[in-house]
Amino acid sequence: MNKVEYFKLLSKLASKESKKSRLNIVIMWTSILFWTGNYSNALKNVKTLKNEESAWINCWCGVLSYLQHDYLNAQTFFENALMLNKSSPEIKFFLAETYFSRSDIEKAVKYYRTTIKNKDLQSKSLYKIACCLAKKGRNDEAIGFLNRALKNANSSEKVDILNKKGLCFMAQGCLDKAETNFKKCLEYSPNNIVAHKNLALTLSKMKDYQNASKLYKKILSKQPYDITSINNMAHCAAALKRYNDAIKYCNIGLAIDPINSDLLINKGCCMYKIGDYKNALECLKEAEKRVKDDIVLLNNKALCYIAINEYDKALNIFDFILQKKRLDDIMINKGFCLFKKGLYKEALDILDNVKQIGNNNETMLLYKGLS
Repeated sequence: MNKVEYFKLLSKLASKESKKSRLNIVIMWTSILFWTGNYSNALKNVKTLKNEESAWINCWCGVLSYLQHDYLNAQTFFENALMLNKSSPEIKFFLAETYFSRSDIEKAVKYYRTTIKNKDLQSKSLYKIACCLAKKGRNDEAIGFLNRALKNANSSEKVDILNKKGLCFMAQGCLDKAETNFKKCLEYSPNNIVAHKNLALTLSKMKDYQNASKLYKKILSKQPYDITSINNMAHCAAALKRYNDAIKYCNIGLAIDPINSDLLINKGCCMYKIGDYKNALECLKEAEKRVKDDIVLLNNKALCYIAINEYDKALNIFDFILQKKRLDDIMINKGFCLFKKGLYKEALDILDNVKQIGNNNETMLLYKGLS
């Protein structure tokens, strides 16, 4: 929820409590501080009321603490409020939000469930229960609650619900369903940057790099310094074999964050693809200072060593990886390195141990034949 929705809940709670004129003046000033984002002074101001018997004032203190990420004090204020007004769905929802932010998922679900019957909170509560379940990896159950939440949701709520539903499907690997939900989300909110990013990522995972890159261009026109989108755009360009474009985006990102390991690895891979092995190796070495034992990085580093005829260094890397995890792709690359070094029998022994023959079938059979 956002501050507008929190303020609406506070207003509903206020309508149920009688207030004195002095309280109105203080709360008016608190509201001004609230809307300007001055939560610390707003909290100091509302505390001057010293009205511990008011659930509403406790909720004000709770919300202002919550917005400052002081969840423990927020919880205390909301618990005090609930003791004063045990039937208020608004207070129960506030308390559930605080438990959720403190990662106390069981208690959060417990209190969200108590607010489902409230007409105004029903869709929000069902949505938040789904968020709790998704956090636990229970995506099937989460999708069920999201479907229930959609039934009575307003347009604004549907944006969050559909986006979350798309993320649940993505987590399950159901990329076509994820794509459908992100697109529905964008029908309600065409300029929603989060949904655009999620759709672009989904298309990239579906290997629809052309459309994914179009989306990332739109995203970067609005958020030109978003490192994740810059790196994803570079990844799409590389997948389309537009390596120079990919390097250009990597350089844009590295100008913002010079030590970003993802960008350095991506750039290194692209430099390798265009045959600039020494610079590729430099990028990968720089990334390795921050990312230890990354298999993709180490494999690409070894391939660079093979390209510049430093076979022993490459073999040491392949052996290091294989000691940790037996991977057929690494074994094929090691076999290739041994072949290049002229150790044909050793190369044949390695390739004979490869269990899964997939995309590298023809290449592997060629090296076995030559060995």
